[in-house]
Amino acid sequence: MQRWTRLETSAYVLLIALAALFMAVVTHDAWRMIGRAWTGFPVMENLLVGVGGIQRERVEPLDLVRAVNGQVVTSSRQLQKEVERHPPGTRMRYLLVRSGSLVEEDAPSREMTLGTFKHYVIQYLAGGILVLALGALVALLRPSGPSTRLFVVFCLTTVVVNVGYWDLSGTHRFTKLFFVAWTFLPGILVHLALVFPERTSLARRWPRSVWVPYAASAALWLWLQVPMSRDSWAAGAGLVAIYWTAALVELLVSLAQTARTGTTPLVRQRARVLLAGFGIGYLAPVVGTTVEVVLHQPIPFFHELWQLTFVFPLAVAYAIVRYQLFDIRTVVRVGTIYSVATAVVALGYAGLLTGLNVLFGRLDVGMSGMMTPLVVAFVVVLVVNRLYARTQALIDRVFFRARYNAGQALVRLADAMTTTLDLDRLAALITGTIDELLHPGHVALFLANDERGAFRRVGRGDGLGADTVLATCLAGRRTPLSRETLLADPAFEDIRAACLADLDALEADVAVPIVFRDRLTALLVLGARRGGAPYTSDDLRNLRIIATQGAVALEHARAYHALQAALRRVQILESIRAGLSKFVPRTVQRLIEQAPDAPEFAKRETDVSVLFVDIAGYTRLAGRLDAATVDRLVERYFGAFLDEILKRGGDVNETAGDGLMVIFQDADPRRHARAAVATAMALLHRANDINAAEPLDEPIVLHVGVNSGRAGVGATKIEGTAGTRWTYTASGPVTNVAARLAALGDDAIHLGEATVARLPSRVGLEDLGEVPLRNVGEPVRVYRLRVPEPVGVGA
Repeated sequence: MQRWTRLETSAYVLLIALAALFMAVVTHDAWRMIGRAWTGFPVMENLLVGVGGIQRERVEPLDLVRAVNGQVVTSSRQLQKEVERHPPGTRMRYLLVRSGSLVEEDAPSREMTLGTFKHYVIQYLAGGILVLALGALVALLRPSGPSTRLFVVFCLTTVVVNVGYWDLSGTHRFTKLFFVAWTFLPGILVHLALVFPERTSLARRWPRSVWVPYAASAALWLWLQVPMSRDSWAAGAGLVAIYWTAALVELLVSLAQTARTGTTPLVRQRARVLLAGFGIGYLAPVVGTTVEVVLHQPIPFFHELWQLTFVFPLAVAYAIVRYQLFDIRTVVRVGTIYSVATAVVALGYAGLLTGLNVLFGRLDVGMSGMMTPLVVAFVVVLVVNRLYARTQALIDRVFFRARYNAGQALVRLADAMTTTLDLDRLAALITGTIDELLHPGHVALFLANDERGAFRRVGRGDGLGADTVLATCLAGRRTPLSRETLLADPAFEDIRAACLADLDALEADVAVPIVFRDRLTALLVLGARRGGAPYTSDDLRNLRIIATQGAVALEHARAYHALQAALRRVQILESIRAGLSKFVPRTVQRLIEQAPDAPEFAKRETDVSVLFVDIAGYTRLAGRLDAATVDRLVERYFGAFLDEILKRGGDVNETAGDGLMVIFQDADPRRHARAAVATAMALLHRANDINAAEPLDEPIVLHVGVNSGRAGVGATKIEGTAGTRWTYTASGPVTNVAARLAALGDDAIHLGEATVARLPSRVGLEDLGEVPLRNVGEPVRVYRLRVPEPVGVGA
């Protein structure tokens, strides 16, 4: 792409240089004619009288010169020689073909004076120089793009027509080039009408339609090249002139339509200025020329009409400066910097060189003629880069204050973003800086929300879908996208309407993608600038800098917010865990922690020891005491019991008003049996201690039962019409027997045979033999352990 731009720029330079050479040659020919005699009216190479001219009384446009002073002439060169044989002012007798008839007319020859040359300079050359300078400026500002190419071609063609007409009616050096430019100029005007300053609906629907006018121009050019009679050639020239006027009128109508219904206020303003430039500068001269060519009649004030063409380059220059038609600020700034730096270097070089020569002369020190310039050049090389940088800073500060302020604002924004991790604060910094620099009607920041597949507007609830055409388009580019770019760039032909609709929905003129690691993470949306000023290339470059800096800062802030949210979730989960630990067995907690997504709650056969504890006389106690006192007593006893249970790895599975069930599990069956018995003993000790500390009329008595064996441990699902409840428990004969052992009472611990078998010693145990238990089919061997009698259970 850069190589193509360089080639295009080189082509522009070559064409502009050739156009300048063309004007120089025509001007040189006009200068050489000073002091020589000439007909006084324009005569083309085919001996037809041209339009305009100083002598307009005796001849008419497109008369054919057949003879002069009785001598038949066959070429313009022969006619000029005959005129120059006589002194200026001599009345020459011409035989002319006019409307199919031969007529004779007398017309004095004239001397080409300095005044005539000045007339050429003002009438033809000055306008050509202005138009060529305008085309060169546009080519330098925007060396690529279809609008630039078309406008430069228009300028070059206009130069050939304006300046070349003097050559057409005089020296005839560039006659063929003139007719090429003249016949193709209407096609260029129609092309401009279709695409400038924005593409019309016809050009958008049928892009190749812009080439149709050139086919008509080519046909007319071929017509003028074929040898034919005077009337046939004049008819062809009349068609070209009519086509020229019609094309200009079409351009004016298109500009008027754009000025009224353009897509943006900026485009409408540009169209109004261009309408004035083309309308005032070219309509009257072109219509006047067409009248002379078609009707073969001179019109008054012909030369004065063509002086109106000065309005066109002035109007375009105004549009460039006021409405940034081709974004001139960058080039003016760069040109100013280079000019000032070059002038300072040149003055410094000359001054230093002169100073050294004077110094060495006074000291009578002889130095080589090359030594002093080399020393000065070396000094210049050392300081030129620093001089350029300081000149740039000075020019920006004095003449381009807005750009200087923009640079300072970008530095402040970068510094602030390095220490800001709050998304809302960061969004305020970015939008505030943009508002300070560009003064848009509104600016908004949209952050990508991957979960919703949309962009959320910071500070408000609305958003933009990630699947919209605008978002999809911005995801593939890193540069800001403006309405002007959408309208001017053919690459957006297929998505232009959809993108413009999205911009309209957002009330935006510019959308800026914020990309982090090839992922569109945010969007900046700017409305039209206050005051109607356009967004320049400097503005868009600053927006891209802000987007690049903001991409990293926003990603850091997003990560920080995600971390904060994760920490808050962890804190909430820890709070939930702490709360649930009061109600959920430790085994259940452990299973959930091991596999949060799918804990193993299914029941499985496991060897366990089950401890049942029951408060004897709870019903009588509840009847004698108030509810608050009963609850306080139960909480105190059970709180003390819980410490002992958790200390030895037990899980409180179920609690009732007067009892609880505890499950002990371990890989070693003997270990969980000993833990259950040790816990039972500790519970009795703690109950005795509390009874001693808070004596009651009827002390609390515990009934404790312990049994071991295999049971179904896991979740039990209880479903009902009102809902579902899950409980984690152990079920089976082992649990049932443990409950029945506790029911034996007697303020002692009753153990099942399987539990006793796992104890290291039976000291202190009383064998009660086979005892029938309620709801147990067969009698069960029961052992009783009284406390505080010692027993070697271990812990």
